[in-house]
Amino acid sequence: MNKRNINLLLFSLFLASLVSVPILHLDKGISIRGGWSQGPWHLLPFGADSLSQHYKDRYQVLDEKPLASLLQDSAKPLVMILVDGWGVPYDESLLEADFQVLGGKSGSYAVHKRLFQTTSFAESIEYGSDFKDGVVIDGDDSTGCAKIDSLISEGSSSRIAWTARSTREGDRDKLHNLLREISAMAAKHPDVQFIVQGTHRPILGTPETRRKYLAPWVPAVFINCDLKKSAMK
Repeated sequence: MNKRNINLLLFSLFLASLVSVPILHLDKGISIRGGWSQGPWHLLPFGADSLSQHYKDRYQVLDEKPLASLLQDSAKPLVMILVDGWGVPYDESLLEADFQVLGGKSGSYAVHKRLFQTTSFAESIEYGSDFKDGVVIDGDDSTGCAKIDSLISEGSSSRIAWTARSTREGDRDKLHNLLREISAMAAKHPDVQFIVQGTHRPILGTPETRRKYLAPWVPAVFINCDLKKSAMK
């Protein structure tokens, strides 16, 4: 066998291994409620980041437009809170638990498409023209809600934005503690609109944590808000 034939044989064996590796690993995936077999991220089937029918039936599905643009009353005070690393999980019960902590039945709940998985991108989209004359808080999670509460009470700004970062690694206890604080603060100010949404899935968490979330979707909750009819399902 000449050198050229040997190279062709080796190349054929390489291609065969690429095809066989996913097949060998498919049976090692973990069954999830959305209907996919969740294996290693690079072996997820095409379309695995699509929303399950459960999500489509239960929540509003919003495209990538800035969420402030969906509000019916743009003159009403608005607080925008981005929760770093809060994504839409494959397990629908986890998101339902998050929403229950944040507001129960008092809010409007949605899943929102986020094209790029960076916090800076989420901030540039959501803190754009709607907050050019507002206040963007730069503080840690222990003081963020207190600062928002103080600014609302002072009435010095009708637009307040804050990015909460303690949740960036996907710790659900930290997430729920933050959501409880936000919920308690929003309950004190029924005349103020609140939009609380994720930045992206917890990409700074462990690989196992990241694989529990859909890449292009984040949760969104509207509290004390009326949405335009075009935004409704």
